[in-house]
Amino acid sequence: MKISRIRLTKMRNEEWFNFFTEFKTFVEQVSPKVLDIEALFATFLVLYAQADKSLEVLRKSSYTAEIVSLDGVRDGTYRGLTETVRAGLHHYSTPVREAAEKLEVIIEHYGNLSAKSYNEETAGIYNLLQDLRARTAEATVFDLSGWLNELEANNQAFETAILARNAEEAGHVADVNMLEIRRQTDRCYLDIVERLEALMLIQGDAAFTGFVSLLNANIARYKSALSRRGHHRDEKTEEAENVD
Repeated sequence: MKISRIRLTKMRNEEWFNFFTEFKTFVEQVSPKVLDIEALFATFLVLYAQADKSLEVLRKSSYTAEIVSLDGVRDGTYRGLTETVRAGLHHYSTPVREAAEKLEVIIEHYGNLSAKSYNEETAGIYNLLQDLRARTAEATVFDLSGWLNELEANNQAFETAILARNAEEAGHVADVNMLEIRRQTDRCYLDIVERLEALMLIQGDAAFTGFVSLLNANIARYKSALSRRGHHRDEKTEEAENVD
């Protein structure tokens, strides 16, 4: 029996922490001793506590709500811009369709920017705007100047809020490096997964079936949420910079 894999680095901080809170609960319900992962789980608990402490610092940032709100605004403008271009792919006019096709190539090159981390999205939008503005003729067909100016203003407002938050967090003497904590916790989790699979290979699945089934069902739920975000990205929660 195999344990499903999930790209933990694609999770936002809060959902990443929730995933491991649920994992912790599953292990404790069965008991780390029964699962024969006591030493690894003890290490996991230390990292889990550090992550909880670090997240508490981030949650207290006075800029968090503003950042989430500003990100939602720029996501809406970004969707409006891309959907305007994509609508042109079905236009009755051949010149409009051809212009839309050229602009769509540029948009597709960057992928779904709304599904990326905060830093990646900010940089991606900046570069996308430069590329679209360079296609003057095609942009004029769609009268994109208003969309481009609005998205640029949204992106700049978001970046200003991020810089302000970073300056605020720099004042926290006990601030913990969330990126490093996540990396260590993910590694510990993968070590646990590898040990469990090795034990199942040697001892058989019987003693582990209930736990693995529960864990796999939970992983499927998170994978589904990540997949939906890749298509829609209607909302975001707080995430650390460059967690991917």
